[in-house]
Amino acid sequence: MRALNRRLLTSQYLSRKASGPRAAVKVAEACCGMNSQDLLESYSSFWARVDGFRDSDLTSELRPRGGLVRTWTVRSTMHTIPSKDYWVYVLGGPGRRFQPWFDRTAKKRGIPDRDFRVRFLYQPFLDHIKGRAATSNEVKQFMIERLTQHGLRSRMKLQRGWSSTPTHGPSWTGMSEMSYLGLLVNAGRKGSESLWMGSADYLAAPRTPLDPEECTVELVRKYIERYGPVTREDILYWSFLRKDQVDKALDALEKELTKENLHSSREYFSFGEDSGEPVEPPRVTILPEFDSLMMGYRDKSRFLTHDRIKNVFGSFAAVNRTILLDGFVAATWKRKKDRAGMTANVSPLRPLIARERRSIEEEFANYAEYQAAKISVKFKR
Repeated sequence: MRALNRRLLTSQYLSRKASGPRAAVKVAEACCGMNSQDLLESYSSFWARVDGFRDSDLTSELRPRGGLVRTWTVRSTMHTIPSKDYWVYVLGGPGRRFQPWFDRTAKKRGIPDRDFRVRFLYQPFLDHIKGRAATSNEVKQFMIERLTQHGLRSRMKLQRGWSSTPTHGPSWTGMSEMSYLGLLVNAGRKGSESLWMGSADYLAAPRTPLDPEECTVELVRKYIERYGPVTREDILYWSFLRKDQVDKALDALEKELTKENLHSSREYFSFGEDSGEPVEPPRVTILPEFDSLMMGYRDKSRFLTHDRIKNVFGSFAAVNRTILLDGFVAATWKRKKDRAGMTANVSPLRPLIARERRSIEEEFANYAEYQAAKISVKFKR
């Protein structure tokens, strides 16, 4: 397991940090997209992997025609992915799995079928915001007005506390469906609201129409290249694709794949490439919640012992912030902000010797420099 741990950390730039121009793009590609449901939290994932990282390294790429884009994709969560791979992740991801859910939900709310939604809601909205970004509230208001124009006002109701503004209980904004259809991407924030932009304005359009089935094969290929060797269960967990989609992708890749058991009854897939000389990980690695390392496998044993899984993966889909010592999770941590700065409350998952505690404190000092804030470290017993 130590060899697999070293291979994984090296591939994700956690053993040797990325550097040079567009390092943030290299990292997003290496991790098969960076989990960024909370964008501000995900900045720390890039800091852990990019030498001398500053937030501007990421924001400079998260722009129209930039190297990175945020959208809903694998595991049905917001990810920061390379712009050049956008169509692979969107058309090849789990969006098709959700289409029946969108259809059922729309029907329950009295909204016609997908063809209607695209022709009379989504395309007019994209035309309305052509060349610019729109806030979530603007999306919502536009959809309300369009539904009213099409005689669906009688199926809407007034929400208490919203003057006379009609909503659709709750409002049908179409943001997630448009995102999964490849029509809309996240374009940052304006105050407390998210911004959205048409993908045709944000990204270069593909030269030819892409086959979703081929995109799924390519998505599975990218995951196996970066995370392999992996099991079928790992692929399903990471991607949130249907089992039949994964099976078809593995069949398409069969001639290229290497299959092995790794002292287990389960079958592991890789491309059998030589990963080269293993690189020893840094003494300490500080990771934020929902870091892509934690979300890469159903089987967490490459970086976490089985008896400690519940300490990291809590109830209500919580994935705690973690601290790696020599590549394996040794503690979780929580932050508490006050006027004086921030306190990092560290909860060890095993006894820590004095040298390990000092190393953790030293790395938090580096983290404090990046955050431009004062950080004190407290260890729980």
